[in-house]
Amino acid sequence: MTDLEVFSAKDFDPRAWINQILARPSQEPVERHLAEVEMRLHLTAEDVEAALQEQSRDAVYRIPAAVLEVSHIKGDLVSLKQGVHKQLQQLDVHAVAAANSVALLKEVDRVKGRMEAACSTLKEATELSQLFQSIEGAFAAGELQKIADMLATMRRSLKLVGHVPEFSGGMQRLQGLEERFLRLIEPKLAAALSQKNGERVQQLSAMLLGIQCYDTVEKLYITARMAPLQAAWDGFDRGGLGPTAPAPQQEFPSWLPDFLEVILAATNSELRWCAAVLPDLHPHLVLHLLRALFAKISKSFRSRLMSACAQGMQQSGQVLSVLVNLKDTAEGFAQELHHNLAGVEASELHHIASALYSPFESQISRYRELQQPQVGSHMAAIPIPDAQTDEAEAVVSALQKAVAQAIQVIEEAQKWCHRVSGGTELPALLSLADAAMSQFIVSVQAVVTSLRLQALKPETQIQNTPGSHRLTRELSEVGGGTASRGSQEGEPPSSMEDPTSMVALLNVTALLSGQLSALEGSLRTAVLSLTDLIDQVTGPDPAPTLNMAALRLQQNQGGALEQMQGLVQQAVAPDWHPLPQAVQRAAACQEGVHALVFDVLMDKVKTQLQGTHTQPVWAAQDAESGISLPSFNAYPQLSVTAAGEYLMMLPQLLESLLPESEEGTDTEWLDKVASGAADLYAAEVQQIGSLTPHGTQQLLADLEYFCNVLAALGVALPPSLSTWQVALGWPLEGFTHAAKAALEARSVDPASLQKLAQARKAQIEM
Repeated sequence: MTDLEVFSAKDFDPRAWINQILARPSQEPVERHLAEVEMRLHLTAEDVEAALQEQSRDAVYRIPAAVLEVSHIKGDLVSLKQGVHKQLQQLDVHAVAAANSVALLKEVDRVKGRMEAACSTLKEATELSQLFQSIEGAFAAGELQKIADMLATMRRSLKLVGHVPEFSGGMQRLQGLEERFLRLIEPKLAAALSQKNGERVQQLSAMLLGIQCYDTVEKLYITARMAPLQAAWDGFDRGGLGPTAPAPQQEFPSWLPDFLEVILAATNSELRWCAAVLPDLHPHLVLHLLRALFAKISKSFRSRLMSACAQGMQQSGQVLSVLVNLKDTAEGFAQELHHNLAGVEASELHHIASALYSPFESQISRYRELQQPQVGSHMAAIPIPDAQTDEAEAVVSALQKAVAQAIQVIEEAQKWCHRVSGGTELPALLSLADAAMSQFIVSVQAVVTSLRLQALKPETQIQNTPGSHRLTRELSEVGGGTASRGSQEGEPPSSMEDPTSMVALLNVTALLSGQLSALEGSLRTAVLSLTDLIDQVTGPDPAPTLNMAALRLQQNQGGALEQMQGLVQQAVAPDWHPLPQAVQRAAACQEGVHALVFDVLMDKVKTQLQGTHTQPVWAAQDAESGISLPSFNAYPQLSVTAAGEYLMMLPQLLESLLPESEEGTDTEWLDKVASGAADLYAAEVQQIGSLTPHGTQQLLADLEYFCNVLAALGVALPPSLSTWQVALGWPLEGFTHAAKAALEARSVDPASLQKLAQARKAQIEM
């Protein structure tokens, strides 16, 4: 029979199963084969049904037994819970009894302890009384070790029985005995230390340490070791490091490294000696020796440092170099000492570094005073051109070089500030740099002012030069017309024939603004970089440091910490300027240069167009003649064409003169000059008081040419100029009607139209 799992599958398909059965090879007919399969399926189903009935019956029989078994388990659990509860009650009873017993035992132990303490106190009191009586004999015999042991025992005993009335003055008596002992042992220990008798020093020091006289051991050690170190320091006055050195030969900056090498060698030697002889006091004795040494020589150190800086000031301003070399030497010594004392607490080295760096504060706090002469001399050495004697092109070139040199001076000062103070004197640097740059920019402004006087002289002060370029073309009068203004021979030319040098001044101001902005960015970065240093000092758990700059902030020398914090807070603001006065001066200088360049570029235009309204051509009449002559269109006047040709030449000129400027600068200036020319010509035209038909035709020709030039340059026409251009083309007999239509369409400027109507003697309805 087929496996029953086939029928239990979820995807069982009866048709597919029957087809599969029929597909098997069989010699019997299909009907018989299907009948057999049906019979087998029926028998199998009956077997399955019988098996299910039997298993169900067995399961029903087992249920009462299972229920009974569960009931028995529940009963057992209840019994177990009751038993546990009884055990807990018994434990509580026993715990109370045990607690009473423990309390009784504690009381017995306390009484025992009191009895033992009383016994010990009586014993100590008896022993102390005997010690006070017998110690005099030890003093008389000079037995130092015995005296030290007795004093140590007496101190320990007095801690126990010092409150007893019998020994109320015992501590005073003990102090007196200890002082007598010190007077006996100090000379011996001092001699042993001077002789470096390790065994004897170890023995005597142990006696003093036994009675807790640590300070005495330290004092005697420092006294014994200070003499050779002090002699090495005093050797500078004798020209060396030894006690018998000849007259001074070295300067202090070159002598100090040798001295610190001697101190470092002595330190290493003492560290080894203390580690072998006094291990309990190693390396603290050596550290205290160094602190005492630098504290003792601090005043002399400060005096020698001041003298060295004064000598550096006299030697071509080398004071900062001298100070930096000495500072680097001191910091190098501190770092080497830290390397040799690896494992020593940083706070101990911090105190030594503080004592070593202390003399430098008097000079570092004078940073501005020391830096100012150097900055001033370098700024004064920058050559500022003389606009009255030098060529304009040379003046512009010299100004560009001067700007770069001035910025370099301040950048060099910034480097010195970091080397001298680690950035803690940045407020002084900013003030100094601002004043120096402001003064330099004032000098540049003076040159610009002088150039302006030279470039824009009144026409009466200009003399013709052999190479001057003048427009000398003359116009023939047509129908009574006259030549344009400025076409007469002998008339002076424009006061600025070649604007090349003046336009190049824009590169100078652009360079000044760009370099000044970059310098301010560098200074801002330097200020913000102090944040880490400030956080190191003001953090919740500031660590001791050997860095002189951090130490200055940590000790808040001269309020440096508050200044730095305030400066950093200001530098965070986006509108903060490290050099506010210099920035204002630079902006004023740039404004002055822009005004000068504009006036220079406009000078030729003014020369040609100023006074246009006074020309007689506007009131000229057509020439009367008996001969019939053909009429000709009017041509633009020479002054207008000269101005137009100059404006058309400006793009190429500006592009060639401003190659280093920002993109679009030449276009900006072209628009500015062309707009200025348009405004100037518009103002001149509107001042024309009277226009004849001949004058109208001439003005229309001039305006059309000038407006075409402006259109070619991409400059918008002023409303007044466009109004005149349009209205001049209206015939006089139709002027009123055309004006009304234009006013209704708002395509003209009413005020300009009114002036034109008055000039043409026409009527308009406003």
